[in-house]
Parts: sequence; C-alpha cells; structure tokens
Amino acid sequence: MKKLPGEVYFFVVGWLAIAPAVGVYFAASIIYVKVKHIDPSQIGDFAFLWPVMVISFLTLFLVMQLAAYSKFRTGFFSAWLEMVFGEITAEGLYERGRQARLDKQVRKSGEKR
Repeated sequence: MKKLPGEVYFFVVGWLAIAPAVGVYFAASIIYVKVKHIDPSQIGDFAFLWPVMVISFLTLFLVMQLAAYSKFRTGFFSAWLEMVFGEITAEGLYERGRQARLDKQVRKSGEKR
C-alpha cells in the first residue's frame, strides 16, 4: 500500500479512517431509535441519513482512485488535471499504465528465476 501515489494513498487512508467510524455512528443511531421506541418516519431525513451519504461518496471516490491507479498508474484527479492542461493525452495515460504493468511483470518473472 505504501507504493501507491500520494493521491491514491490519501483516499485509501481517508476511507479507512472515516467510513468505519461513520458506519458505527449510523448503527448506533439505529439502535438508539429502536431502544427509545422512536417512530422511524419522524427521522427519515438528512440529519439521520448523512452517514450513509458520506460512506457512499467516500466509497465512490475510493473506487475511482483505485480504478484509475490500476489503469493509468496515477490518481484519478491527477490524470484528469494532466489531460486538462495538455500535459498528456488519454493514449499517453493508457501507455503509461501498460508500461508500468509490463515492468511489474518483468520484475516478477526476474525474481522467479
């Protein structure tokens, strides 16, 4: 995991730090509603469901970052900015990812021998 680029590493650590805590908070909120016999129709709004949205957005960003890293060997937002500023084309991103995967395979085959 430490070999990930800084941007991808940030999202992985952020997800690991925030999502479980928010999930526990949401579960505790549900338990509180059940224990206090509160009518669920009275609390089905943003104030109660924000943990679900936070976890969803964090998971979406995490999946985007990991998918971009596996394909391009860079973070999603870094790749996007490179393309916007004309530093690299989409074909260049794909080529960089292919080259990185090829280098990794060559290193693995060299270690086996």
